[in-house]
Amino acid sequence: MRGLGLHMKLRKSLLRECARVALEQRGFTVELISGAGIVRGARLRAVKGSQERNIAVRTSLDREVGLMRRPNGHWATIPRMDEVIVVAPSEDESGSAEVLSFAPDAIIRVFDAALEARQKENPNFSPKAPIFMALDAASGGRYAVVDSGLKTKAQWQTLVPLASVPRHRLSQTESAVGFIERVRQEFADLHGVDVSKVTVEFRITS
Repeated sequence: MRGLGLHMKLRKSLLRECARVALEQRGFTVELISGAGIVRGARLRAVKGSQERNIAVRTSLDREVGLMRRPNGHWATIPRMDEVIVVAPSEDESGSAEVLSFAPDAIIRVFDAALEARQKENPNFSPKAPIFMALDAASGGRYAVVDSGLKTKAQWQTLVPLASVPRHRLSQTESAVGFIERVRQEFADLHGVDVSKVTVEFRITS
């Protein structure tokens, strides 16, 4: 996989910006959705004419995608979205990112199948444990729906050259406050509680 040699140098922030570029190339006006616990570029609002879509962006440096679950076993975030975009280093085109769009119900069906397979193997599989799916087909796998690869379920896909991402978009880094709020929100989502109930404290030990 020639393109994956770049992954050590890539930042996920760059991959998220590739999702924004891909949507703009499709004629959408794109704005970032900010909020407590939301990584910059992980939520987008895309508008074109009368269309308005709330989009979750997932990135993967190793071409595997993970979804988190709530304590009740339900998937976090994805069911509330209009579209899910996954961005990964291109497998074949060095210097490009592969951007894939999924309908939320399609991606949930595949992850439901993956979860069912895990639970059959391990009936005590934790309801809090995330599930990971490969974008690409796995040869010799045991589960047809799972091993066919997530990529086959994409509703559209495109390549975005990394050099086409405007540099000024990458200059805005996450502040310390933003980092803490993101950790709080992710912890709250994981345990199914309101973010106001979560306190984060970091200590540096000598």
